[in-house]
Amino acid sequence: MTAVATSIDGKVATVRFDRGGKANALNAELIRELEAAAIQVGRRADVASVVLTGAATIFAAGVDLKDEQLWKTGAGDVERAQAMNAGARMTAAWRQVPQPVIAAIEGPAIGGGAILALTADFRVMAASSYFRFPEVRLGMTLGWGGLPLLVERVGSARAKRILFCDEKIGAEEALSLGLCDRIVDDGTAVAAACAWAGELAEIPALALRMTKSAIDGHARQNWAGWSEADQFYLSRRILEEASR
Repeated sequence: MTAVATSIDGKVATVRFDRGGKANALNAELIRELEAAAIQVGRRADVASVVLTGAATIFAAGVDLKDEQLWKTGAGDVERAQAMNAGARMTAAWRQVPQPVIAAIEGPAIGGGAILALTADFRVMAASSYFRFPEVRLGMTLGWGGLPLLVERVGSARAKRILFCDEKIGAEEALSLGLCDRIVDDGTAVAAACAWAGELAEIPALALRMTKSAIDGHARQNWAGWSEADQFYLSRRILEEASR
């Protein structure tokens, strides 16, 4: 049974990912399905806007640290590096969706889940939802293209504080920082995002796509891309060596 489901209502596609438990953590299977969903929905000429959402009470609790398929312990360096870079391929696919994407966030969006939310053009947060980026405190770097996305939103000094101090960023603070665009009552994030997506879908589609592409081509340069996969891999290896 697939953990990612895409539904179409008029010109709006809603992509929901839900493992049915385990805090909706991003395991290898879910990451592959999310990458495929981004590519598929991006190819649809009849879809003008996209809503991306997680489970009903939690967006995603980060990467699944217990999924061996993501870490490939005991495999060769190249195979391990490729496996660990799956999340970066997934978030890159979502950054490249040509239609406007709105993330609807209920509950926590942590680590890789928070990065996935940042790949969207806009974020609608339920009142009690929040972001956390615990990677640095866990001994890892912020990979998956997340560092440029975070700095783009909050600036370099605040990004350092968020990462170094593992700050929990509630909806109101996220709105003030530019990490989200609208706050709604708990349980209504998806409906609000779909309503907004419906408004965007009435804009001439080609002009909308070209404008998004032009803005992203200027603003969303992944200046960390050349090194972040290696950094993430090496930091994970160091953690493993330290735990032996």
